Amino acid sequence: MGSKAALESLRVWMASEGLAAIIVTSDDAHQSEYVAECDSRRAFVSDFDGSAGTAVVLQDSAYLWTDGRYVLQASKQCDQSMWKVMQTMPKGGNTMPEHLAEILPPNSKVGIDPFLVPVNTARTLETKLTAKGHELVALAKNPVDAIWSDRPAAPDGKVIIQPTERAGVSVKDKLSNLRQDIKKQGAQAQVVAALDEVAWLLNVRGCDVTFNPVVISYVIITMDQATWYVDESKLGDEVREHVAASNVSIKPYGDFSSDLAAVCTRVPSVLVDPARSSWAISRIIASHSSICSLIEKLSPVCEAKSIKNPTEIAGIKEAHLKDAVALAKFYSWLETAMAAGEDLTEVSVADELEGLRREQDGFMGLSFETISSYGANGAIIHYKPSPGSCAKLGTDSLFLCDSGGQYRDGTTDVTRTFCFGTPTDHHKQCYTMVLKGHIALSSVVFPCGTTGHTLDILARTPLWTSGLDYRHGTGHGVGAFLNVHEGPHLISYYPRDSDPPIKEGMTSSVEPGYYEEGNFGIRIENVAIVVKAKTPFNFGGLDYLTFEPVTMTPLSAKLIDISMLSSDEVNWVDDYHSRVWERVSPRVEGKTREWLRANTLPLVTQVLGEDVG
Repeated sequence: MGSKAALESLRVWMASEGLAAIIVTSDDAHQSEYVAECDSRRAFVSDFDGSAGTAVVLQDSAYLWTDGRYVLQASKQCDQSMWKVMQTMPKGGNTMPEHLAEILPPNSKVGIDPFLVPVNTARTLETKLTAKGHELVALAKNPVDAIWSDRPAAPDGKVIIQPTERAGVSVKDKLSNLRQDIKKQGAQAQVVAALDEVAWLLNVRGCDVTFNPVVISYVIITMDQATWYVDESKLGDEVREHVAASNVSIKPYGDFSSDLAAVCTRVPSVLVDPARSSWAISRIIASHSSICSLIEKLSPVCEAKSIKNPTEIAGIKEAHLKDAVALAKFYSWLETAMAAGEDLTEVSVADELEGLRREQDGFMGLSFETISSYGANGAIIHYKPSPGSCAKLGTDSLFLCDSGGQYRDGTTDVTRTFCFGTPTDHHKQCYTMVLKGHIALSSVVFPCGTTGHTLDILARTPLWTSGLDYRHGTGHGVGAFLNVHEGPHLISYYPRDSDPPIKEGMTSSVEPGYYEEGNFGIRIENVAIVVKAKTPFNFGGLDYLTFEPVTMTPLSAKLIDISMLSSDEVNWVDDYHSRVWERVSPRVEGKTREWLRANTLPLVTQVLGEDVG
């Protein structure tokens, strides 16, 4: 249909319903970051296809709100004659609810699909709008669906089992532990709505959302029942037997809302995670407030999932070693091809990397679309190359490649930046500042109870000293053959209303960067596991923690200005490269092994040509 026609149709509908504005979120009914094609309503309306953003449509204007990762991309994809791109500033700046409340005509009604907005976002919207005399209206039907004539069909892929020998804990034990946690929160039941939480809890994986091995479904758990609401056509006999063995009932997905209402008549309280459950769910429970209390707290499943058990940690390390083999083959091939003057594009090299990952045992797919970006495209933080319009790789700028794989063992996410020619002094200075921030965060020792917001400054300080920065978070959790982005923790400059501490067993990416619009982008990203640090003291009786990198891929010595590094920083790089060589070299041979050896030698040898004996 196109954005212009979509806006015209929506405005006609808005007028008929007496609405001054409608909000089209990027969410599905499970508040997923990435959604199935049939749920990509915001992309359909605005043409912006990034994973984060909200469209706000008024009768005479339209706004696309997104975060710093996507501002450049949104500005390119949205028709600037119809859309104004706005950057969300979580703290101390302009936000969508405040802006909308200010620009609406007096006493306006604003419509939103209550299934496609989390509870806490709806509350914020309601508060800001009501304060200015406006009303937030929960729509009975989504108007975008009515005008989306060629809307893709709902996904129908089959569900597979993640067996206990890979998951580490049985479904029966997870349900038992969850019931104890629900009681500790003062509730007698919980709605598990987030798709990765459902998959983790039931030890299943699906293929309903590209790059995320999840199945669209809910779980309602009480003290004596657990029910999985899912399209039963996706389930084979083995999967049915798997969940039945843990006394989990299966019902059609469409029965969820009516069954939740029925549960509210039988239990005194239901736990809902306000960040990971829809406003519609809270409204159903609230409609029974005289007999059933709504308890809004962090989902116990979210935290349990984030703290990896020993089996999951072993799998994650194995997945990263498999990934390291593919990456070593890839960068060895790429440097040789570029030196030979081959005609390569961002898309062709991304395809080559995916092919090398597919050679690895247990590879299930990519964990996100590869960000293969050369030159100015590297400054678009979540750039997606397209055939026909992508750039050719060259030797006069930088190549940034952010990629990852899904393996039965675990999930990977890694970014490296390379130069195939001679880097400028500016390239090297910027890369080295990013590296210094990466080292500072990777090597920090911190007490239990520390949040990611507290740690974020370590990665930015080297850049700040030169007046530079980056517009994205510094670290996110990574699933165990699940979503590449998982909470509840986050390493971010912006404080959050809920900022759970980083705990032993969690995973986190460490990914500072620098992006110079129109020129280049730099990012260095490893995935790390949070482990206990060896300290001579334990002040306050606390354990101290640190990060153990599990990504095993060489850094780019060519881009390092070694004069900017301290001796401790040089030692960190050398120690990291030594581990990469030790763990990856037994798995590669020939030209790949030669490349790995050359790129894991001590820095003084790689950069200065000095022999360290």
